[in-house]
Amino acid sequence: MKKWIFIPVFIGLSLSVKAQVSFGSRAGIAYTSLTQIIDEEVTYGGRVGFNVAGMLEIPLHRTFSLRPELSFISQGGAYSLEFRESETLWQRYKRNYYAVQVPINLTYKMFRNEWEFGVYGGPSASLSTQVKEREGLEERTFRTFDIGIGAGFYVERNNLFFTIYTNTGLVDRLEEKRLGESHIYQNNVTFSFGYWFRK
Repeated sequence: MKKWIFIPVFIGLSLSVKAQVSFGSRAGIAYTSLTQIIDEEVTYGGRVGFNVAGMLEIPLHRTFSLRPELSFISQGGAYSLEFRESETLWQRYKRNYYAVQVPINLTYKMFRNEWEFGVYGGPSASLSTQVKEREGLEERTFRTFDIGIGAGFYVERNNLFFTIYTNTGLVDRLEEKRLGESHIYQNNVTFSFGYWFRK
């Protein structure tokens, strides 16, 4: 009998937590680049695309919250690969593709009058469309799965916010490489405006 007493208490706590969860979305410009090290020099090849996302905010404390997202982003950039015919040359390539990205960020908030400021960061996972590079009769394939780490900050007022967020991929995107070819990583910087529908 005593066990039944805890059921309404549990339901009440669940509804209370659920009521605190906020739902929002954002959209903006994404600058994405492929980064590699060639002859001990870091090179970047970028492109401008878009990024849209749906997001949740789960309060952990007055100044801390968990902010998972589900975003769709255009990615890619420029990179160099060995091209072999009569001699070995470095050929520059450009590739564009799309990815579904899931960042899970821990947010720290600061308040001043009606303004809210925050910094956030955490891990992410993404799955992109497949990219294949044809070099003569040979086909070079990019990995579609990536794990990254991101960080950003935001400014918010009256449920409207602006955010800048950067994400660095940690997985080498090129599946197979020749001796001496560098790792290729995907990096993103996004500038977004968003709105919380319930907060």
